Amino acid sequence: SLLLPLLLAGTARAADLSLSSKTYGLSYQREQAGGQKDRYAPLYEYLSADAANLGGKPLSFHFYGWGRVDLGEDSGSGNTSGEVGSIYLEYLHPEGNAQAKLGRFFLTEGAAMEIIDGAFVKATTPIGLGVSLYGGVPVEYSILDNTSGGDSLYGGRVFFVRPGFVEMGVSYLKEKGSFQGKDRELYGGDLWLRVAGPVELTGQATYNRSVSEMASQRYAVRIVPGSTFDISAGYESYTYRGLFQPALNPAFVSPSVNPDDKVQTIFGIVDWAFVPGWTLEVAGKNIRHDKSDPGDANRGEVGVRYTYNDKKDVAGLSAAFVSADQAVNEYQEYRGFASYSPAKLRLTLDAMTQQYKQEINGKKNQYQVVATAGYQLLASLQLSGNLTYTQSPNFQEDWAGLIRVNYDFATSTGGKK
Repeated sequence: SLLLPLLLAGTARAADLSLSSKTYGLSYQREQAGGQKDRYAPLYEYLSADAANLGGKPLSFHFYGWGRVDLGEDSGSGNTSGEVGSIYLEYLHPEGNAQAKLGRFFLTEGAAMEIIDGAFVKATTPIGLGVSLYGGVPVEYSILDNTSGGDSLYGGRVFFVRPGFVEMGVSYLKEKGSFQGKDRELYGGDLWLRVAGPVELTGQATYNRSVSEMASQRYAVRIVPGSTFDISAGYESYTYRGLFQPALNPAFVSPSVNPDDKVQTIFGIVDWAFVPGWTLEVAGKNIRHDKSDPGDANRGEVGVRYTYNDKKDVAGLSAAFVSADQAVNEYQEYRGFASYSPAKLRLTLDAMTQQYKQEINGKKNQYQVVATAGYQLLASLQLSGNLTYTQSPNFQEDWAGLIRVNYDFATSTGGKK
């Protein structure tokens, strides 16, 4: 409501307006213990709106939110839910060296990866030195009854950038609140560097001072020696205590995970377009845990993709093999997918199976098949849907149907077409 008068004042003269509405209707049935069958039919709406060039100035307004209403049994906590994901005003300097936001927005700046209700400013000098500052109230959606979010959050980043060659920065974040431990305090460093024409290096590290340990590290190299090869490799590590403190989801709370565990991953990916339209992908990953449970694993994957129909469609086959020091974590995975897009129609088929070395709930196999169909009714209106079949250790059989209506609209009030 605070931003609305500014928006209306700006649109009086000129604005480029766009609206996107995505409506999803889902229907599925689950058989509960004792033979009871429940029918679920949640209806979702995802709405985004943007207004740029407000009053003929480099000022814009952005909104995104979603809502759910159940037409059958309650699929969540109650038969309705929803969130305002973002609603903010943004200023972009015409020369691209300054930016400001006010409202609720998603922030990725150095050590920060947050949704906040607040303000953000960023400026870069002609020589490439820059600074960004932000502050506000964190928007944290906890699904734990005994966990509270932060009361305030602020921080900033100092950086140097040379477009196309290098960007490096150091950052700081402080979140205050009624946490089980200390207030969250992070120090971060980041780097992107083009060593030579085809070689890029990236690195990012975050230290969590509130628990006195490295929260996460990620270092990678990407080599693109020509139009046919794309090679990436790297190393990353994180700790559950440092990265997910304070935890807002039971997936990261003991005994689901050991907060003292440290995860380290080494990965490599090679894409080779060996002939026009055909791409071979080979990937490998080694995952190590400091704690014996859940243990270590190695994953190898090979696949081939074919692009056709003027690059509108793609088909592919892939196979992955996972070996581990615990038999329960070993499996083989096979996948096949294809799309077909004649004129305004689009069809896709995606099938995947996993074969476990050790039975899970009495089963050694899992299958899932997803078929979709979509049609462009109008330039701004698309209707589509899919049908999913799943057979897994969790479900004897599971059928789900989804209907989607996607509407995109754009216009201008400034006399431009």
